[in-house]
Amino acid sequence: MFNVIIADLEQSHTLGIKSYIDANFLQFKIRNTFSNEKDFYKYIKNNSVDLIIMEIRFLGVEFFKKMSEISSLYKDTKFIVYGSVSDTAYLEKALEIGAVSYTIRPVKPLDLNKCLNAYIDYVKAKEALIKEEKLLAIEYVQNFKLFEDKFLSVLINESIFDKEEIKSSFDYFNIYITPPYTVAVFRIDSFRKHIINKSQKEKHLIIFKLLKIINSNISNAKAFINLFNEVVVILGVENEIETVLDNMINIKQIIKQETDISVSCGIGRAYDDADKIHISFLEAITALRYRCIVGYNSVIAIEYVEPENTFTASYPYDRERLLIYTAVIGEYEYCLKLLNEIFDSINLNKEKFKAMLPQVVMSMLISINRNAFEQGLKIEPINKFFDTSKVLALKNIDEAYNFLKENLKIFCDYINNFRKNIEDETFEKAIQYINENYFKSISYKSLGRSLNYNIKYFKKIFEERTGKHIDDYVARIRIDKAKDLILTTKLTDDLIALKVGYDDVNIFRQTFKRLEGILAGDFRYINKDLKK
Repeated sequence: MFNVIIADLEQSHTLGIKSYIDANFLQFKIRNTFSNEKDFYKYIKNNSVDLIIMEIRFLGVEFFKKMSEISSLYKDTKFIVYGSVSDTAYLEKALEIGAVSYTIRPVKPLDLNKCLNAYIDYVKAKEALIKEEKLLAIEYVQNFKLFEDKFLSVLINESIFDKEEIKSSFDYFNIYITPPYTVAVFRIDSFRKHIINKSQKEKHLIIFKLLKIINSNISNAKAFINLFNEVVVILGVENEIETVLDNMINIKQIIKQETDISVSCGIGRAYDDADKIHISFLEAITALRYRCIVGYNSVIAIEYVEPENTFTASYPYDRERLLIYTAVIGEYEYCLKLLNEIFDSINLNKEKFKAMLPQVVMSMLISINRNAFEQGLKIEPINKFFDTSKVLALKNIDEAYNFLKENLKIFCDYINNFRKNIEDETFEKAIQYINENYFKSISYKSLGRSLNYNIKYFKKIFEERTGKHIDDYVARIRIDKAKDLILTTKLTDDLIALKVGYDDVNIFRQTFKRLEGILAGDFRYINKDLKK
């Protein structure tokens, strides 16, 4: 049952509407009718109202403001509005602020019937949406662990979270780890040997069993599956590294006893800040590489195998990757910002960096070249912009910074000119195609595909250069062609419409009138018949 009220300054109007609803729509209950605003507000303030059927001018000159306020205060209350033919623009605007339908006064039974059914359809759609959202919420709860593991995976692999965001995410996922933080990575030795001739389910069960064992033997920590052969543990380090090492050795032995699978474990350094967890993870991975020296079935702490080296894991690879991408799209200002961030980090490891300065810079240049190639940019060789002979001669951090700063500017300027030339060529091809095929169906989608160009980007270029949407641009060409045909042939409007690309002569005539300000027939008379 829907609770309905009717509001109109003319009571005779409300009586007719009420009578029709009472006789034909049993699911609507007319609770009250109003002819003055004061009583109307008093009622909706104290009673539940599903639908308000209202004359557009009932709330006076501030109708939209008052209607918006009602919609904001009573979100479940909707409107059907009506008014005179001259009020059509206002009635249509009411649809943006809470009305589900409108009609013209005097309200005819057939029109009122459509409006009421529009409200019923709205309620059904809303109920379906609420049901869908409830099912989605249930599904989300069922898959909550998936989102938690995804967060942890991103946390260890990318430095995209700040401290506050990590803290709020820890709270949301009920992850309670007291700092300082370190990361341990357990990896199955000879994994391929264990999964040979096993089904996918059996393969998954191996790592799942390891996760259960690890979870049963840790505290102040969070363990999760990172790869099919790898479990990552984020630990709150309450004790010295020797104690952590002993705990991980103990877990490794339990895994061997219960599963007959040997694992190796790498342990990163401890950090007070949660946004450094990904660095500890990289250090743990680096420690695992030493299995080739120490031997498999080992527990290796980075602090023992690389006590001095903090450079490799703390180098901002994420900033470098972004710098490479930004250079290839020609955004020099952002390149400069990223370059400053990279060298701020490098300056913290001056001594370590000196030994590998040329290699790091050269690696950047090779990556820029490769990324440009992957983007399909057939540019000049990279040494045209970055003199590689100078790279090998770099002696200090300032030299490296200035070398990259100056040459990235040259490279970005070249990329922007290169892209502009491509844009010019693409735009010219588009205009040529339109001029030759204006009588066909043309859209951004069809043009973008035929020119092998990103549709969204092509739309931006086209509208920047023409100042028009493609539909308007094509329409202008079609009407210009139609004017030529009117002046040079004896073809009728129907044939001219077909020749310039309109299947419907009425649409042709409407477009002609919109663009030329007169009808096609009048244009013919003024410019051709009258002159004769």
